[in-house]
Amino acid sequence: MTGSVFPVTDAVSKHMMQYDSIAQAYSDGKLSPLRRYVEAYSLFQLLGDVSGLRVLDLACGDGIYSRRLKEAGAAEVVGVDISQGMIDIAIAQEQREQRGIEYVRSDAKDLIALPGFIERFDLIVGAYLLHYAPDEAALTEMCTAVRQCLAPGGRFVGINENPDQSLADFSGYAQYGFNKVACAPLLDATPVIYSMVSGRELINFTVYYFGRSAYARAFSGAGFVTANWLPLQFDPLGVEECGAEYWDEYLNNPPVVCLELLP
Repeated sequence: MTGSVFPVTDAVSKHMMQYDSIAQAYSDGKLSPLRRYVEAYSLFQLLGDVSGLRVLDLACGDGIYSRRLKEAGAAEVVGVDISQGMIDIAIAQEQREQRGIEYVRSDAKDLIALPGFIERFDLIVGAYLLHYAPDEAALTEMCTAVRQCLAPGGRFVGINENPDQSLADFSGYAQYGFNKVACAPLLDATPVIYSMVSGRELINFTVYYFGRSAYARAFSGAGFVTANWLPLQFDPLGVEECGAEYWDEYLNNPPVVCLELLP
């Protein structure tokens, strides 16, 4: 295991700092039923067999999915996050239980500046990544960097803000421990503020809304040929823990969806 640090520009420092201050609380939130039975289940169902693959986990946070990818048989896993606080937690976990995962602090759009990253990875994972781009130009930059780091035949798989959700539907999530708000009108690059309960803490962070057309332009400009927007999936084990009705509001009005990009 190695931990690497690369310079972060002033343009992204505000985003980095919002997670530095809530790193542990955000990490703890990954243990919630929603994250386990919908988020993680959806992501790994879409990923499929990762045995022998070289995997880049972008916006890796505390490395929760980096570790699962390695345990699932990935030949190589590199986790990248813009937050030093998140990377510190991931490295500490790696030091406690060494799996051979490398963690790097970097902005996703600067990936091509990292040594050996161009055309290196068979699979790039981005659970909550692209919607952190503050404008369409940054979104295109991020997608371009992802595309250039994919090896021939590779793909990108992620979870992303739902581009089809209207502002009127930004409600009904209190029972899941969070809410999301934005100012009207809901246009490309509109900030969306999440408030989330983690243990006894209330944490806040900001993402950005983009419609399908903006995403399509960014994907095309980056060199992706196919973009598949896919519904969330649900692990039936969640019914045993929380009951069937508990999940209805979230699954019928999903704030996020799955995404697969192919060059």
